[in-house]
Amino acid sequence: MSVDIEPEWQPATKLNVIGGALDFTALDPLPDGITRDQIEEICYTVRELYGDYVDEIVAETTLSQREAQTWVLRTLAHDGTEPLSYEAIGLYIWAIGRATEGDPLSRTIVTEYYDRAESKIERAEATVKRTGPPPYPDDVYEDPAMLWVDTPVAERLQRHRRPDETFSDCLARLLDESVSTVPLEAFIKAYRTERDADYVAVDTVYPDWDAELRVVVGVPAGGAEPGVVGDATALRVDDRTYDFTVSEESDPIHADSHLVVYAETGDASVAIADGTERLGAALAGVERSLPDLISRLRSVGATALAIGTEPAGAGAHLFPVFEAEPDDEPLAAIERIPLDERTLNVGRVSPVTVAAYRERSETTRLLWARGNGTFEAKALPDDPPDRRELIPDAVLRTST
Repeated sequence: MSVDIEPEWQPATKLNVIGGALDFTALDPLPDGITRDQIEEICYTVRELYGDYVDEIVAETTLSQREAQTWVLRTLAHDGTEPLSYEAIGLYIWAIGRATEGDPLSRTIVTEYYDRAESKIERAEATVKRTGPPPYPDDVYEDPAMLWVDTPVAERLQRHRRPDETFSDCLARLLDESVSTVPLEAFIKAYRTERDADYVAVDTVYPDWDAELRVVVGVPAGGAEPGVVGDATALRVDDRTYDFTVSEESDPIHADSHLVVYAETGDASVAIADGTERLGAALAGVERSLPDLISRLRSVGATALAIGTEPAGAGAHLFPVFEAEPDDEPLAAIERIPLDERTLNVGRVSPVTVAAYRERSETTRLLWARGNGTFEAKALPDDPPDRRELIPDAVLRTST
């Protein structure tokens, strides 16, 4: 297998691409056209970014050299770069840690280093969390995280805390108060009353569209942006805030990628309340864990869930299986599935009937089945690493 490496790519990107093309069944697992010298040159560039930090961790913690290398390269990334895949880390350790003899370290070996590092870090965090009197953070918060601040900052936070308010609640309140937000309903009403808007939609065609909402507004040409919108730095949908941009168009194209939150177009009209609910549901469904995804499919009567053995575009191809044609698309908004240490993008969702799935069974892998007679019951594993192993290798290589 050959790969094309673009000179302008970041070193981490180059390693990830090479790592994704390794073939350990071949006599030489390296892709065609890639030399050991090239890999070593890329790896030493990566070491310039992370090497000193790895050395500090090895000197001051209980992590070994390879555990520290794996954890840092997999977990941390400088701005503008991406974390390394397990395969890329195997290349790095192979090139940096010893002479380039034998084969690069396999994903299985690197995963073991990462798991050992994670275990040591979790034990250290548990120790720190229990250095004070109870109740402990795990008893108070759903997902506690350590936060280090200077002592004067901690003292200032203490002075700003309200009675019976935790530090977490205090920080959340202060952050919310520092952001000027406009609720979605107020946004729409301002454009309706001040600019005669008859169309408001959020464009979902962009990857990670929920990170910054691109709002398309249909208004007559000319006129100023409503004050409540111009003064806001974030758009509030339900109880969450989002960065946003506004594109004003006198004759907006009603694209399929537009999630319409308000429209005055006869039979295609959308009320503000319905549009707000629709956007909130879409935002909630953009990223779902595998257990959450299965729970959603159970609630709408799905029989099973399968995944294609080959990627669809730059992500996974999901096949929700139903006894009969579903009335709607239950996973229409999903774009990402967080795994235990990476995120799997979803390239396509194709709801199918049981009969249609049987025609695809050789090119798919069953992730879950209800076990109602059509399929033998198949439960989703409780352990996140075991769930990750269900994902076909070719698809897993597309994850970040």
